[in-house]
Amino acid sequence: MSKFNTKKTGFDTGIIAGKETKTAGKYTDYELLRRVTLANLLFESNYYQSSDTIMKQIETLVPKVTGQQVIDLAMECRFEQKLRHTPLWLLLLVNEYHKDVSVKDALAKIATRPDMLMDMLGMIKVRKGKLKIPKAIKKGMALAFNNYDEYQLSKYKKNNLEMSLVDVVNLVHPKPTQKNAEALKALVDGTLSTANTWESALSSGADKKTTFERMISEKSLGSMAMLRNIRNMKEAGVARQVIKTGLANVKSQMLNPLDFLKAQRIAPEYTEDINEAMKRSFVDYKIPGTTIVAVDVSGSMGSLTSSYSTFNRMDLGMALAALASYVFEDLILVFTAGNDMSRTGAHVVWNNNKGLGVFNDFNEIRRKIGGGGIFTTQLVDWLKSEGYAKDANRLVVLSDSQDIDVSYGSARKPDTSVFDTSYIIDISHNTHGIKTGVWTAELNGWSDRLFKYVAALESNQ
Repeated sequence: MSKFNTKKTGFDTGIIAGKETKTAGKYTDYELLRRVTLANLLFESNYYQSSDTIMKQIETLVPKVTGQQVIDLAMECRFEQKLRHTPLWLLLLVNEYHKDVSVKDALAKIATRPDMLMDMLGMIKVRKGKLKIPKAIKKGMALAFNNYDEYQLSKYKKNNLEMSLVDVVNLVHPKPTQKNAEALKALVDGTLSTANTWESALSSGADKKTTFERMISEKSLGSMAMLRNIRNMKEAGVARQVIKTGLANVKSQMLNPLDFLKAQRIAPEYTEDINEAMKRSFVDYKIPGTTIVAVDVSGSMGSLTSSYSTFNRMDLGMALAALASYVFEDLILVFTAGNDMSRTGAHVVWNNNKGLGVFNDFNEIRRKIGGGGIFTTQLVDWLKSEGYAKDANRLVVLSDSQDIDVSYGSARKPDTSVFDTSYIIDISHNTHGIKTGVWTAELNGWSDRLFKYVAALESNQ
């Protein structure tokens, strides 16, 4: 996520909304690298750019910035944006292009799960054509084992894969610690007991209903597992009150708002319980004043977040809007789109639902305003003309930053001066987006940390 724009920036040539334009945002190499990583699911294409293009851009940009900048960005990708593969890929490139820094300690911190070490080995093999582990990466992988206890080693041993955790141990030779010495020996000897997970229980033949009831009762079912298995629980006949108890135990800062939306889609009858779980996980602060959150519902927001996913950028925007309804003290929720042919924006205020229930209104919203592109200048003009802007302290726009006005060469910028602060949050990883220099900050990503960044930034003014 970027810092305050202390310097007004102009335009440069680039692609906006699939069209070459001279009014695309002008970025430094580091800003460009942030754009293509912070909302990036590695190896996945997006609406306007192929995965090969994105991967090439990352590799082209890494040598142009300092090694420490890339390491810091990898840490942010993992712990702020909660990405799994992108930070590993960045460290692999740093090790290759920046010999003045070591990735050892960063890798040891970033590889919070043992299977991430297997991911790293897979990347090395694909990139180099063979499994030759660079020295610093090997040391970092060995050091990462200090993070893992018996439960984690048992959970991720996965002997049925091409590369098992035993293989990793034999390749990098971690030094045993007091926490993992016995478990490491048992892992290598093949005597490590099976972890207490729902997967291992069911694979051993345990009854599904009994397994989920037991794990909820003993609070051994993880937060992600609880959210992902509501359908399985319902099909197995787990009682509603038991499921509600399980949801009452959900609390994890490594989840994303989209994880809660996925659960709500599966089980809308538990919407309030899921909303409460989302608040417990993310909302330990309130951002004061009146905030306008404008959600882009244009056509490109329908791009899938991953070729393996049924969720798109619209879902990301809606999930963040659901979280916003609890984070901001006083919220005016706006949806914005328009007509690409006439290049006119359309906007509507919508406060029928709070939390994840807002998605129930999506079809009605699109019926009212259409599914064309986002027009930020027209959006701000409308907020002023309708009187919403005069009492608002800040404006937050959730978008994939593919402004139709910019794509057609308009250099007219939105007048955000009426707000104390203004933010445009880009939940895509398109190379170019809206950078007009009129926003307090232009942010990338789609985790709950985006709003925490807003709170932290304003508290330091």
